[in-house]
Amino acid sequence: IITLTLLVGPNPLIFLKRGIMFKELELKIEELLKEMSLELYSFRIKSDYGISKIIEVLVDGENLNSDNLELIHNQIRERFDELVPDDYYLEVSTAGAERPIRNEEELKKQIGKHIYLVSPQFKGTGDLVSFDGEEIVLEIREKNIKKQIKIKYKVASQMRTAVRMWRKWVKNRQWAKILI
Repeated sequence: IITLTLLVGPNPLIFLKRGIMFKELELKIEELLKEMSLELYSFRIKSDYGISKIIEVLVDGENLNSDNLELIHNQIRERFDELVPDDYYLEVSTAGAERPIRNEEELKKQIGKHIYLVSPQFKGTGDLVSFDGEEIVLEIREKNIKKQIKIKYKVASQMRTAVRMWRKWVKNRQWAKILI
């Protein structure tokens, strides 16, 4: 998608050409990740720390680590180097442990996992039991008792993946937070 803001500057054709080139790069990266059984979570051009030309690629999938990300980065550079301008940096990262759930498809992928949800009737974390396209069933804990609540998808104003934290009594009689 090319917006009018891309067509501002001394030579609008350069901006238009780059926009088309970035869209082509995004589609090719998406294909590459599918070959690797991964998904493209996000692709954008951003500025960070004073560097105004960064191509950010956020990857989603199981068992991602720094070795996988390095392999993906190298594959992009080897296969599509002609689509990455010399004055741009390429940044490949995971989408993160706690990231927004942007649509119904992403919510369905979270069934059986821990999420954070905000709605008029509930704000907090729980395990997503089911989602039928209209209603979310969330298992929550109230005073250490598990219960299921139903929330209409349309009224959920904010959702994201969540990391579960447990407290465990340790030998020196203190609580420790443990990530699971």
